[in-house]
Amino acid sequence: MIKILVINTVRFKLNGISAVIKNYYQAMDKENMKMDFLAIDDPSDEYRAFFEKNHLNCFVFHKKNIASYFSGIIRLCRQEKYDIVHVHGNSANMAIELLAAALGRVKHRIAHSHNTATLHPLTHRILSPLFSALCTTRLACGEDAGKWLYRNKTFTTLKNGIDVSKFKIVPDIRTEYRKRLQIGKDDILIGHVGNFIEQKNHTYLIDIFNEIHQHEPNAKLLLISDGMLLNDIKEKVRQLHLDDFVIFLGKTMEVEKYLQAMDVFLLPSLHEGLPLVLVEAQASGLPCIVSETVSKEADLIGRCKYLPIGKADIKKWVKEVFDLYHENVVCNRREISEFNQNIIRDKGYDIAQNVNILRKIYIDVCEE
Repeated sequence: MIKILVINTVRFKLNGISAVIKNYYQAMDKENMKMDFLAIDDPSDEYRAFFEKNHLNCFVFHKKNIASYFSGIIRLCRQEKYDIVHVHGNSANMAIELLAAALGRVKHRIAHSHNTATLHPLTHRILSPLFSALCTTRLACGEDAGKWLYRNKTFTTLKNGIDVSKFKIVPDIRTEYRKRLQIGKDDILIGHVGNFIEQKNHTYLIDIFNEIHQHEPNAKLLLISDGMLLNDIKEKVRQLHLDDFVIFLGKTMEVEKYLQAMDVFLLPSLHEGLPLVLVEAQASGLPCIVSETVSKEADLIGRCKYLPIGKADIKKWVKEVFDLYHENVVCNRREISEFNQNIIRDKGYDIAQNVNILRKIYIDVCEE
């Protein structure tokens, strides 16, 4: 029996890293494996229900108290005698968890890179040598994320797999969910999925939509998720008198259905590794416009539009939104989606393909 502790260095809530962890657990053949999870804060209601439904251990050590968090991991690792600790994160700050695992006598310590930048560059630089020394296996969601974190070290790319079948276009779903959102048949629905944090650049997104609204008063913007900057963005929307045109949906476990309701997907992030939601948006047949700071690897179909995110570039985003929308109106969304899904499978982004790779990694490192 291989015992694995999976540590999520962001909160277990509706975000990309948490979704990746959940997707891999659900799809994996867990014969002769036992997986526990560790959270840095109380999981959201959705993830608490997920752990309870699957009868999983989710240990919560609050990272705000770093000393208690660090000692808690050491104590847990010694008590449970894990064979592997698998840490998911964005930077060399994962050295904290890796060091605790090493002191907890865990021989195999996997780091998993999910981004191409960090909001904490100073601690990242300071901890990089320690991180490099403690990491025994290196994984990344894409080539760019791996090269950024591991530099010249070898690593394995484990793609952010999705259940492609969930994104099959069903016209009745589009009709139902647009009705829920009170979107007219001929109205443009711009969509975005992402936590309200600095990285996702919501303030720039609102500037883009404000310009769109000047040209198309019936356009709507759907924002899915929550986060610490939510109230700031709501205030900006209020000041621009866009309250009736921006929909703050909050958290949902039905992202794939709301993607069907959208017409164009925007992702003006300050930085991204290989965002899971962009894979999902392409699987649903949506035209996607993303910032130049998003990894080019994420353009699986070769149709994503990459644009700069300077103040003077807002009009470029607006023009692209209208161009793609009018181009897409005459297309068959179902056919586009099916075409995209076949490419996504061919490129190895179906969860069924990738989960076997991760299982083999777990087995191989223990056999070594």
